[in-house]
Amino acid sequence: MRFLRRMRLTRMSVVVLGFSGFGSALAAPDARPVPEVLEVGQLTSAFAEFQRTCDAEGRRLWGHSLCAPLLVVHPDTRVFVASAWPEGKGTGPWVGILPSELTIANTALTWAGTTWVQLRGPLPEAPARRRGLLAHEAFHRLRTTLGHQGRNVDNAHLDGIEGRTLLQLEWRALAAALRATVPSVRARAVEDALAFRRERRARFSEAAVEEGVLEDHEGLAEYTGVTLGAADARGRRALALENLDDAVKRNSFVRSFAYASGPAYGLLLDEAGPRAQGWRARALAGADLGTLLQDALRLSTPESSPEREARHGGAALREAESERARIAQARADALRKKLVEGPVLRLPLKRMRIQFNPGDLVPLGEHGTVYPGARIVDHWGSLTATSEVLISPDWKMATVNAPSSGPRDARWEGEGWVLEMAPGWRANAGARAGDQVLQAPEALAPAPRP
Repeated sequence: MRFLRRMRLTRMSVVVLGFSGFGSALAAPDARPVPEVLEVGQLTSAFAEFQRTCDAEGRRLWGHSLCAPLLVVHPDTRVFVASAWPEGKGTGPWVGILPSELTIANTALTWAGTTWVQLRGPLPEAPARRRGLLAHEAFHRLRTTLGHQGRNVDNAHLDGIEGRTLLQLEWRALAAALRATVPSVRARAVEDALAFRRERRARFSEAAVEEGVLEDHEGLAEYTGVTLGAADARGRRALALENLDDAVKRNSFVRSFAYASGPAYGLLLDEAGPRAQGWRARALAGADLGTLLQDALRLSTPESSPEREARHGGAALREAESERARIAQARADALRKKLVEGPVLRLPLKRMRIQFNPGDLVPLGEHGTVYPGARIVDHWGSLTATSEVLISPDWKMATVNAPSSGPRDARWEGEGWVLEMAPGWRANAGARAGDQVLQAPEALAPAPRP
């Protein structure tokens, strides 16, 4: 049981974002012997299981099939097993090694002329979580192929005392609503959740928009996974409650909160009666999940109060968050000294694809967000970091601590990172002493004389 729980906690541990058509490389896989690190038979069975439900369930939920080519990749060896050959060039599962320029993550990936649902192997052993992961990522692929491009938001307010406290109070109330069997008890718990949600968004002017972006992107995807992962309503509620329980264990909520909120609101809307009909279409069009649930249950606009907080353990939660904030501030100060005050190496981002852990991010205000470990691919090559990388708020610059020595050929190593540079790229001195900025070949060429 402990092993299955670990698989559940790690199923969303790495995500990838990109600005290049979610990975449009067309290169063929490496032509070298393939290590036997993935169970082809087990994966083929998982592919077939998903295929049996993806069309009917996708159309029931979203009006479109969720069926898609599936590609499972081993993160260490880059060995992949695909459910089909690209462009019908073979039969049976396709096995090979993924090109090094592509990131490995749970995401939609266009490669070899096909748009895949890419998944990091091995898949979860728990059947419900395995089905849910496939459905979650298939939903992302569907939206991508329909032209929906996700936006990048920081949700930095969810790293402070009030933002974190009000979010966790909302989660506790949502859990109470999912457990309730009496309609009046469920309605009161939903009112509590909406009150905490409303209070948080009143305190932070950017909260409604930024939280809505992530709930639309990851919240609806995880709702899809929970809905297709379990066989009945009781099983779906159990999965959603597990998500809520897991969410509070993450160090950071700024990129991971929607995995908990999305399924909870979605399942409550599914059970909210006739007034909730059509809620999924409205959610896809941008409607807020909380507002949809409030309207479906005909609830008044609730206000936060000490009584509501007391029902969900607000006092103890605030005390715990105050201690957490003290430790987090010390960490943020150290990261600001390292990655803002310098010396640093800056890497411009043009068509970035980034792979990272969404549960351990550190916002640094106007300077951006720190990703403790990431892999970034851009025009200049690839950066593999086991230590911190600062991404600017506009996602146009990545920053790492300055290296103590220069590159060797195309490889550059610093403290906690390795940069593999594309031909012609090099670093110039930055504006401050000790800073360096990676420069493109054309930027280094002398300007033509008139």
